Amino acid sequence: MKKRIDKSQLWAALTLLLLAASVWFGLPPYYHFVAVGLAALALPALLWRKGAFWIALLALVGCGVFLLRFRASGYHFTALIPLTAAVLMPVFRFGKRGLKRLAGAALALGLVLFFAAEIPILYTALTAAESDAPYVIVLGAAVYGETPSISLRHRSDRAAAHLQRNPDAVAVVSGGQGEGEDISEAEAMRRYLVDKGVAGDRILLEDASTSTLENLTFSKRVIENSGGDPARVAVVSSSYHLYRAKRMAAALGMAAEGLPSSDGYPVYMTGMYLREAVAVWKLWVLGI
Repeated sequence: MKKRIDKSQLWAALTLLLLAASVWFGLPPYYHFVAVGLAALALPALLWRKGAFWIALLALVGCGVFLLRFRASGYHFTALIPLTAAVLMPVFRFGKRGLKRLAGAALALGLVLFFAAEIPILYTALTAAESDAPYVIVLGAAVYGETPSISLRHRSDRAAAHLQRNPDAVAVVSGGQGEGEDISEAEAMRRYLVDKGVAGDRILLEDASTSTLENLTFSKRVIENSGGDPARVAVVSSSYHLYRAKRMAAALGMAAEGLPSSDGYPVYMTGMYLREAVAVWKLWVLGI
């Protein structure tokens, strides 16, 4: 009599297909071969009862290591998801009851804390509207040599659109020079905006900051030194970052309106939302 496919085989196959879909839709097209390989493993997982668990476990570890390869681009935060799953799988399969309960409680607490932070993050991003603020502060992101990252280009594009809609508005491009950057993030944005047709006299540089709080603090000072009033500004950043940026701007006495830039690849953004949840809890608890 033919053996039935048990639940562990189904879960293993679904895990592999989910990983395949995440890679296919979440990373650049030249990594589609990885998704094809993961999807192909779903068939032996369905057919091989004893090996299904180990195929899924090795696939999770492999995906975690694969994403860690992109550490410089931030994918290592997303890597925590498959690696955590890889740790929990043997615990829930082979662990004693007490260990399973402890792991389940830790997982539940982590999810509660994560979603408590994600609700205001998502609400701020989804309810953002267009602005007519006289100043727009553009928060920096990575620069590779002298080439702006995807995130920095998206933020600069959003600032350019605001300046086009508001002919009298001025941009403050904010960000210092970090490791691996041949120019400051502010200078990279200034060049990008000028190439987009923005007049140079509509761009103020803040090129000394190394954090979000410094971005906003130093940008406020730049506006004041130019004779402007920073009481009402628009802040351009990635969607996941707006909630925290607006909270910090408010603490500095600025009424900030958030302008979310286009998101990057979904797998990258998943990691950024994960990291931002931790940053939001740090803000709530420590005030920074």
